Amino acid sequence: MKSILYTLLFVSTIAFSQQTQISNLRDVFTLKNNLDPYSANSDIKGTPFIHTEFENITIQGKKMKGRYNANQDYIELDKDGKTVFFLPAIEYRYEVVFTDLNVTYRAFEYEEFKYTFYKISAQKGKTYLLTKEFIKLKQEVKAKSNFDVPKPAKFERKKDVHYMKFSDQDIVIELPTRKSRFLSVFGEESGAIKSYIKKERLNIKKEKDLIKIFEYYVAL
Repeated sequence: MKSILYTLLFVSTIAFSQQTQISNLRDVFTLKNNLDPYSANSDIKGTPFIHTEFENITIQGKKMKGRYNANQDYIELDKDGKTVFFLPAIEYRYEVVFTDLNVTYRAFEYEEFKYTFYKISAQKGKTYLLTKEFIKLKQEVKAKSNFDVPKPAKFERKKDVHYMKFSDQDIVIELPTRKSRFLSVFGEESGAIKSYIKKERLNIKKEKDLIKIFEYYVAL
């Protein structure tokens, strides 16, 4: 079991092109600065993490501390006093459960053989409503003259984007915010979904209403 957890934490294929494949523990430590290129810059305002502090989490039933970096897309872990990383990959699509927050993340396929972490907003069997969280780095703006005020670089939380992962499809589908395009995602059930949204006066841009739509859809 110990060797399985070791593999879970340290052997991952990274989804994004700017990241590098991690194959063993030594690589994790040498890639630490590459995974967090802004850690040495204390002048950046804000945080790249959804949860600023380390929270209680479980992975495959193993308890540890973690936080999600929504700028670089990895889970930073504090395991036995050591900083390690869990990255989105095809091999290890395990759920990362933030136990105190009742929030769960898991890697899903957004393009062929490309994976990223999503928050699981709702689930029924192999059908999921997913939320992608974003934190972007806004670059520093230097003063062009003595009359200008410089603006430091800062991390900014952006709007969440919602997705559906259907049981018969591997790749997630983004949920449009225009109602006509939103309904088309549900195919032959679009008429029923349209009627339900109108009857319940739901807003397809709000997560709590999307959860209601999801629950209605999977019950059809």
